[in-house]
Amino acid sequence: MNAHTLALTCAIGAGWLSFNTLVVAGYLLVYKRETLGLGERNSFWLTVAGKRDEKSAASPAILPRSQPSQKPIEERVPMDLPEQEEQFLEEPIGKPEEVPTHVFYVMFQQPSIELNQKVQLVLDKWDAYFDAELKIYVALGVTPQNPLRIANAYPPGLMPTEEVFQQEDHLLGGVSIILNKPKRKRGFDKVQLGKMVELSEELAALGGALLDEERQPASRKTFRDITGG
Repeated sequence: MNAHTLALTCAIGAGWLSFNTLVVAGYLLVYKRETLGLGERNSFWLTVAGKRDEKSAASPAILPRSQPSQKPIEERVPMDLPEQEEQFLEEPIGKPEEVPTHVFYVMFQQPSIELNQKVQLVLDKWDAYFDAELKIYVALGVTPQNPLRIANAYPPGLMPTEEVFQQEDHLLGGVSIILNKPKRKRGFDKVQLGKMVELSEELAALGGALLDEERQPASRKTFRDITGG
């Protein structure tokens, strides 16, 4: 065997010996760790870590407080708002109390332009003015807070304005004289009741029948019951 062959054989033998030494050393190291219990400790922490990952996967993600929950608009807005509004609209609304009144009716027998002119002269004498909102004439009398009101009796309601008072399309068939009933019949309130009777009689003298609130002929007793005299 020459020198070259001998050197190659020694190199191969040394490599094989080194490999076997590394295998034996690795086996001894693993066996030593198992003997000291290090293998069980590592398996314990691996098990704990695995369970922690399972809990993290099962629990829902927690949103930051600064981010609002992204719920659909239909879930956030109550769907029964129209029904609530309808129930609110169905609640009864209190009506204003009706004020009791005294009423006289003067029904004219022969409406004409001449009669309208006479009625207008009487209204001017009593300083009656046309109320554009109520469409009637108002005479203050002695109690402006409770004035006399002159309205159309037939058909009931609106009176013609001063501009059309003399037109044939607005002939008066009758007028109604209205006064709110005063709470007490004394002082100026009692005088105002007398003014109501006086105005009604003056209009009836133009050619009409004077009726009470029941549309029955008014009498002296009717006047006394109203004025308290």
